[in-house]
Amino acid sequence: MSKNYSICVLPGDGIGPEVTDCARRVLDILAPNGGPSFTYDVQPAGHGTFLETGYSMPDASMAAAKAADAVFLGAMDVAEIPPGGGDPLGDMRIELEVSASVRPSRTIPGIPSPAADIDCVVVREVTEGLYSRIEYPVGDDAACAVRVITRAASTKTARTAFEQASERQRARAKGGSSKPARVTAVHKIGVLKLTDGLFLNACAEVAKDFPDIEYETRNIDACAMEMVREPGHFDVILATNAFGDILSDIAAGLAAGLGLASSGCIGERWAYFEPVHGTAPDIAGRGIANPCATILSAAMMLRYLGEESSADAVEAAVLSVIAKGDVLTGDLGGTASSAEMTDAIIQAL
Repeated sequence: MSKNYSICVLPGDGIGPEVTDCARRVLDILAPNGGPSFTYDVQPAGHGTFLETGYSMPDASMAAAKAADAVFLGAMDVAEIPPGGGDPLGDMRIELEVSASVRPSRTIPGIPSPAADIDCVVVREVTEGLYSRIEYPVGDDAACAVRVITRAASTKTARTAFEQASERQRARAKGGSSKPARVTAVHKIGVLKLTDGLFLNACAEVAKDFPDIEYETRNIDACAMEMVREPGHFDVILATNAFGDILSDIAAGLAAGLGLASSGCIGERWAYFEPVHGTAPDIAGRGIANPCATILSAAMMLRYLGEESSADAVEAAVLSVIAKGDVLTGDLGGTASSAEMTDAIIQAL
């Protein structure tokens, strides 16, 4: 008997509600074909919620997120939320105690790419670092931001990275690939001696528990250059918050672009999944947004829930539609609407 999962849905702003609806249509086709079923609890969050209620992440929405088996997000316009109005993504990362953001990037047949051999995952700490939200003015002409690095958060993120490498190693072995599993920890220890020193120390300790995984370190600037020159070298990139944020966008740009970039923020008890792209207010409501990043994020959620075969099927359906190339949204070179591309993906399933 297939299992039913409770999913808290935060549609967000701009195209968020449109693309989450597309992903839900794909998820809902799984149960009639022997896959899992889903019960959705749709909750408000984001800039629009701030405008309506004065706070962007209501307590009821956070409670619903904690009560669900997983949380599924659309895009949110967090940049427009003023100080004191809340930070839905930041609040969830803290309240849901996520260990890391996981963002895969790989070349996709049918999508032009400057890097034909990129297939990596960026695992990034998301609760502290330079994004610790501790800033203060120094007089009228200067301001400071505090970079916080802790052993506890660094260890959690490192463990997630090595677990991802182990999963990828098993999947490759099943497919007959001999590419080694490798974790590359990224730093700038020449300048950030204490904070990155602590981060690297935590990473090295976790590496001891995974002797079958190759472990190396790279300066952030050298890593960025090597990602462009030799992208096939990288398997799992492990980074602090700001460094990982930048490198994951480089990886997405080298692969298939943000329109196909999925992500998940995963912890020991809770997790949420979202597309990497923004709210695209210029096309919101027109029904032409690319739903693929959100649908691929739903596949990541399926994998997190233990529904491996359904996750594989959804990913394969998306890739087959893109490879075929006759039903694509405008950003991918076609003329299809969001609904039409979703229909094609469902048909492929």
